[in-house]
Amino acid sequence: KRQVGDLDSGTTPVLDMPIDSSVVNGAEIHQRIDGFGAGVVFLYSGLDPITEANADLLFGTNSGQFGLSLLRIRISPTGNDWANLQDARKAVARGAKVMATPWTPPASMKDSNDLVGGSLLTNEYANYARYLNHFAAYMKANGVELAAISVQNEADIEVSYECCVWTPEQLRVFCRDYAGAIINAPLMMPESFRFDRAYSDPTLNDPAALANVDIIGGHLYGTSVSDYPNARARDMPMWMTEYLINDQTWPTAMQTAEQIHDSLVTGNVSAYIWWKTLGDANGLLDNTGAPQRRGYVMGQFSRFVRPDFYRIGVNSAGAAKVSAYKDATGALSIVAVNHSAADVGQTFTLTHCPVAGSLTPWITSSNLSLAVRSPVPVYDAMFAYVLPAMSVVTFTGRIDDTGLNMVAAASVAEDGDVLVDAAGLA
Repeated sequence: KRQVGDLDSGTTPVLDMPIDSSVVNGAEIHQRIDGFGAGVVFLYSGLDPITEANADLLFGTNSGQFGLSLLRIRISPTGNDWANLQDARKAVARGAKVMATPWTPPASMKDSNDLVGGSLLTNEYANYARYLNHFAAYMKANGVELAAISVQNEADIEVSYECCVWTPEQLRVFCRDYAGAIINAPLMMPESFRFDRAYSDPTLNDPAALANVDIIGGHLYGTSVSDYPNARARDMPMWMTEYLINDQTWPTAMQTAEQIHDSLVTGNVSAYIWWKTLGDANGLLDNTGAPQRRGYVMGQFSRFVRPDFYRIGVNSAGAAKVSAYKDATGALSIVAVNHSAADVGQTFTLTHCPVAGSLTPWITSSNLSLAVRSPVPVYDAMFAYVLPAMSVVTFTGRIDDTGLNMVAAASVAEDGDVLVDAAGLA
């Protein structure tokens, strides 16, 4: 065991506790981060468009705000997109980007002649490509340049509400022969409800189809996070574009923290998008606009891991899940998810990302909400912290371009244990 002293974690100091360790490697570069977000799809009556106050909480980056950088909107099959445009403008005004997803083509383009069920008629493929491109052009003409437009929401499942079923081969043919007409926004596919690779592999494996696709999107219902080597081999960004739990308790908010971590680290996704911005059952805000615990959990990532950051390497041992990110300006963020029921002492060693001075911790737990804590000094490329039980802690700071660190004399016991005191690692 190593000695952990009075470190400012927002918890009662813990003495003589086991210490876990993480090594952050700034030279190990992984995927670019495109953002974190939520949707305004099928909001309850009276909630759409969202208010300016809602937009501030969701997309603002000031104290108490979540800092989301992506908004997901629905393409209305009847052309009633006024609320979508208002929501999108509010997000863009606060620095966020917007993606659009159709739940169904217009009924006239489907073999069911209905918004529910059925498939896109093969003789309507060209019209559908023009339809998607026209929507992207409409948004652009009104001040919202889409970051992505999807071919179809959950093409691999038929439900009792708006939907349209596609086969993997139909998606490949559409992308190969018709999607080239979609020039007003990057194209996403297939948004499978369980991130089913069988729905995207045929398109990825067809160079002519792949040439018209920009992003692979998918959801995580009924599946666990896993890597997608076929997409990575083609330098194809992957976005997790929908997930929900109808439970607003703190333990399930922590499950979301773990899912975000796993999506980024195991799944190598570039974006993570929660289902709803507003809603009592599953929104980041409830129906009244009050922040929910899950919103603060997402803020631990979205406020401090901004678009165009890159995930960097972390070799971590112990209970906490740790990931790290940096951008071209030298900003550094380290996110530690402690999903255990006990406080965890954690040391961090920084390699190829030297920090001169300190890092600032931000904590969300059952009783803290994106709460800032006293800066933690970095000595000789190391620092330590007590991660509160069931919490997410984000450390923010800057990489020192000169490569200089504060250096302090190390006090090392004969058995090699490092002593950590109130000032940090000494």
